Amino acid sequence: MKTAARPKHTATIVALPETDHMGESILQALISELLRPLLARFLLERGERAFVGADQFFYYDPEDISRRIAPDVYVIPGIEGPRDERVWRCWELEAPPSFALEIVGRDVAKDYEDVLVDYKAIGVRELVVFDPDWTPRSRARVRWQVWRKVKKRDLVCVLRSNEDRVESSVLRCWLRLVGEGGDRRVRLATGELGATLVPTDAERAEQERARAEHERQSAAQERARAEHERTLRAAIERERDELRAALAATKAPRRPKKKRA
Repeated sequence: MKTAARPKHTATIVALPETDHMGESILQALISELLRPLLARFLLERGERAFVGADQFFYYDPEDISRRIAPDVYVIPGIEGPRDERVWRCWELEAPPSFALEIVGRDVAKDYEDVLVDYKAIGVRELVVFDPDWTPRSRARVRWQVWRKVKKRDLVCVLRSNEDRVESSVLRCWLRLVGEGGDRRVRLATGELGATLVPTDAERAEQERARAEHERQSAAQERARAEHERTLRAAIERERDELRAALAATKAPRRPKKKRA
């Protein structure tokens, strides 16, 4: 991800609130808790220098601390973790967030309308709005919205979809809904049309465990096969030696019998 220099504001604000005490739903928290480390590892393994965070305020007006937004998951290019910032002051960042995920919560109107003003203000390049409570009966709601900066314009909605996945041009992967009910999660996926899920740390550990177990069983089978071959060879060699001995005994010359006087 490219980083672009951004002018810094000279004003300084201290003791910025870290939370609005509004709270988030359990589902929102679970989605963020799974996706944040997954995305951080995904970008790191791809060699991208970026910080991935979740649910922290971005303040963008040093004169008005009410102007802020806390993405459920976000990516800041050009910096790496771990970080100890409790909040972010946009005027101090070298580059704005490149990606943000907003999960629609209890305040549906806010997450569909009001947040766009804040995300435009912080300069995010791509915003994905995910509504976990969308249903086929919904009229005004939609499962996915993808907003992107188009050239020098503000955020433009480039996709509204009720499918189970959407593609992120910034992340260069897919965001994919998996599970049902309380088990709904947003996962990363790669490959054609996002067919391959990026494994979580737990899934990768299970894959490694399964691979190690498979290798252990394969090694045990190989040892058993080699032992069987040694036993078979030894039996064949014994049988061959016995046959040779029997054959040698049948070919041994007989001594002539002595004539009686």
